[in-house]
Amino acid sequence: MAETRHSENPMLPSTRADTIVAVSTAPGIGAVAVVRISGPRAWEVGEKLVADPEKYNSLEPRRSSLFSLIDPVSQSELDRALIVKYKGPASFTGEDVVEIQCHGGLSVPVALTGAAIASGVRQAVAGEFTRRAFLHGKLDLVQAEAIDDLVHARGNLDRSLALQGLSGELGREIESLRCMLLDIKAELEYDIDFPDEEPLAELPSRLEREISEVLQAIERLLAGARRNLLVSRGTLTVIAGEPNVGKSTLFNRLVGEERSIVTEKSGTTRDAVEMEAMIGGVLFRLVDTAGLRKGAKEIERIGVEYSRRYIARADLVIFVHDVTSPVDSAEKDFISDHAGDNLLRVANKIDLTNKGSNLPPGFIAVSATEGSGLDELRRAMVDTVLPSSRRFLGKNGFKGPQVTSIRQKNLLEEALRLLRRVDPHSSAEYIAADLAETTEYLAEITGRITDEDVLERIFSRFCVGK
Repeated sequence: MAETRHSENPMLPSTRADTIVAVSTAPGIGAVAVVRISGPRAWEVGEKLVADPEKYNSLEPRRSSLFSLIDPVSQSELDRALIVKYKGPASFTGEDVVEIQCHGGLSVPVALTGAAIASGVRQAVAGEFTRRAFLHGKLDLVQAEAIDDLVHARGNLDRSLALQGLSGELGREIESLRCMLLDIKAELEYDIDFPDEEPLAELPSRLEREISEVLQAIERLLAGARRNLLVSRGTLTVIAGEPNVGKSTLFNRLVGEERSIVTEKSGTTRDAVEMEAMIGGVLFRLVDTAGLRKGAKEIERIGVEYSRRYIARADLVIFVHDVTSPVDSAEKDFISDHAGDNLLRVANKIDLTNKGSNLPPGFIAVSATEGSGLDELRRAMVDTVLPSSRRFLGKNGFKGPQVTSIRQKNLLEEALRLLRRVDPHSSAEYIAADLAETTEYLAEITGRITDEDVLERIFSRFCVGK
């Protein structure tokens, strides 16, 4: 981490010199809670919280033992709990750490945190433990982001994706590519510094070959980025169509509860209704929208405008057609305007017709009322987000380095843009300048080069105890 460039947060005085405390488990009633203390005075503060200091001081690192915990001021007993000590740098944060595994609930963890603060430590802020782990070189910025992703994972796939990020494989891949470019840059700078030396005849072809290799690696990473972001952030899925085609009934079926009002009267849905549903291990953010039609009244026109805005930024659009009537010109125009990999066409109300009759080609036949055809629709939704072959999934989940955040994706796209404009036959100065900027973008991904604002944005999303 020697190349890391950042400044200390003015809101966190002596960030790497003071000692912090926080409850690291979720608030509420539970069997066990964990109070974590980290910093140079962690072991000293832990000693003040136990009734038997001699036993505490003889406790070996990474061994747990039961202690009676006391308030250092009043000497009253607070709890009986297990304590584990960690000696830095062999700890999560890289500092001396004390973890108190106490009884859960609302009273005990708060009392122990207050007692630690009274002993001279301060309350940790959001993400500060993980931030210290990053600053002490225990993990890179990709792994830090993965910890937050893992905490917020709600399904098998986003959990697997977060674990892959936590493995450090992406960081190692990025660092390998960065070193390749730095080696090329070093040779170019030698030519720049010693212009009288005879230039290597094979240098342009080798430059082209090695830069092409880095380009292909970045393109492979970016190829899975959109899919990964849909898995981790949820797929914004808009149910669209003309009024009274059964959008709200279909929405209620997919989310598993009645959230949208369903009536025979058209134009009932005036505003967008959003709910989340886990389908095939993928999180879908389903949106029921107002029916698309011209000549609607003022309040309905506002709903239609909301619908169009949602559709414009949707990851997936489910267009619903009422199969009891032919596809009209407005529907054909919509399908034509939105044709692509993110459009699914659904023919609803097949229970009101002879199955198969009037079914337009390319439509999935369903009855939102009876539930028929919904399994096929769900499979199509998942296959739109994930390749049906799932070649990117290994036996234990995601395999290979994976881009898991918009920040990583944006930095890789900038690096790709710069590399694509490199001409191996141009002057060494121009090539070296582009490679220098490219390596900085790559270094920002892992946190070798970053600034305080970036760290603030990342770690502010964490919970306090993490």
